[in-house]
Amino acid sequence: MTMSWNNAPVRLVIADDHPVVLLGIRALLQEFRAELEVVGEASGARELQALLSTCECELLITDYSMPDDVGSEDGLAWLKRLRRDRPALPVIVLTMIHNPALVRGMLDAGVNGVVAKAAMTRELVLAVRTVLGGRTYVSEDLRDVVVDIPTAQRAGSGDDGAGGEVSILSRREAEVVRLYASGLSITQIAERVHRSVKTISQQKNNAMRKLGLTSNSQLYEYARVKGLTT
Repeated sequence: MTMSWNNAPVRLVIADDHPVVLLGIRALLQEFRAELEVVGEASGARELQALLSTCECELLITDYSMPDDVGSEDGLAWLKRLRRDRPALPVIVLTMIHNPALVRGMLDAGVNGVVAKAAMTRELVLAVRTVLGGRTYVSEDLRDVVVDIPTAQRAGSGDDGAGGEVSILSRREAEVVRLYASGLSITQIAERVHRSVKTISQQKNNAMRKLGLTSNSQLYEYARVKGLTT
């Protein structure tokens, strides 16, 4: 595969809280080192923010969830803030999430590409080419979950939808389920996303009611099976 960018290499920043994933990204891009130059790496959201303030780059490849040792915002919130602070920076998100509301939410937050981590080795370079060409890229494994989602089921349509399918969870409900399944308590989720404990508890209960789940163990298993974990 050849790339036809300008003479100067495209400057990239890569970010993931798992060192093995960072290593994998570097290895994938190494073949194209004449066209792509990794100029910075980060393993947490705060580290990434500091890096972007001092390092000029033309593309960011980042994990969806970027926790720090002191905690961080939920994925969608920090992606929105990233887009607000750097509206012109192309962003590709790597994720293990397959939930329609959250994938759609990433695109609605303004990211330029979403690549499933399971498909990274075969699709990341293609995604880079597509995004640098001014188009949006969605991983083949994820396209079915973001195409033709009814407006009422999209993230941002409110927190009180009805029905029992995963796609009908609001973005906030889906994110609460994801964080809860990752091991955070209701109080910890509230602190992380800057909402009240009462609100988080209600959103968790609403999600369980919509999905027909009656126990936390069912919720954990549901999150694992339905791609709500990172």
